[in-house]
Amino acid sequence: MTNGAYKTNQVDKGACQMGVGSRAIRVDACEKVTGGAKYTDDLRPANCLVAKVVRSAVANGRVKAFDLAAALAVPGVVKIVTCFDAPPFEFPTAGHPWSTETAHQDVADRRLLNERVRIWGDDIAAVIAENEVAAVRAARLVRVEYEEYPVVLTPQEAMVSGAPVLHDARPDNVLAHTSFKIGEGSYEEAAAAPGLRVVEGTYETQTVQHCHIEEPVCYAYMEKGRVVVVSSTQIPHIVRRVCSQATGLPFGKIRVVKPYIGGGFGNKQEVLYEPLAAFLTMQAGGRPVAVSYTHLTLPTNREVEISVVAGSLKKKKK
Repeated sequence: MTNGAYKTNQVDKGACQMGVGSRAIRVDACEKVTGGAKYTDDLRPANCLVAKVVRSAVANGRVKAFDLAAALAVPGVVKIVTCFDAPPFEFPTAGHPWSTETAHQDVADRRLLNERVRIWGDDIAAVIAENEVAAVRAARLVRVEYEEYPVVLTPQEAMVSGAPVLHDARPDNVLAHTSFKIGEGSYEEAAAAPGLRVVEGTYETQTVQHCHIEEPVCYAYMEKGRVVVVSSTQIPHIVRRVCSQATGLPFGKIRVVKPYIGGGFGNKQEVLYEPLAAFLTMQAGGRPVAVSYTHLTLPTNREVEISVVAGSLKKKKK
């Protein structure tokens, strides 16, 4: 360091010693503070195609048919892929290591593009175009015919007898029941204890946006028979595994590159559009295809409702 300024070819070795009370320089500090760091969008090839996802306009139902004529007529459109073209593989998206025990594996309930839609805005098709303007215009012109089902808005509604079934594998709409016990005795015995003070309530959290500056962005291309995915992800190894599960490609045919990340805070610890980008580049003859979220469509932390019953006994004086 010289006069408080960093130089990429000159680093104070004493400042790099690790330990309590010593200073440490981040290995990426110089590039980031001087603007030299390259993020995913900075590395996008000049010939990169742009994909825009078409989202469902119903909250619960099934896609019956598409009318793509007007969308395909937009200059610059290369191809439109629908849920009827996508592979039927279901995959998980959570950023967790994969367990060999089925009971410990994340729930595989997503597809690249969904014929059966369960939320307003579910991914049902993707437009591949030479530029973003053409992709956006064409996506707006895609016409969809749906078979609509009654909407379920809360977990309580979903668990009522006769509620619309969201997943055929779970006709009661319950993903799992979990219970654990600490200590001796039963809940009933504890609740009947004399002098027990009980606090009971239901608490809700709000939707939380991660608010990182860089949107989740990725692009994919084919190189020497492999699909290369470049993504602003926090979990490159898990992205590789999920891309394999979603597309049916073996692990050895997929490579994931993770440049610098412009913020994530856990939001990018989820597999997002990387599998779709991998699939779309294969549909586009191996040309690079970029897919990204906007801040309006970015996944968020959902609201959580927690009901709690807590009891305590007054501590006896010794």
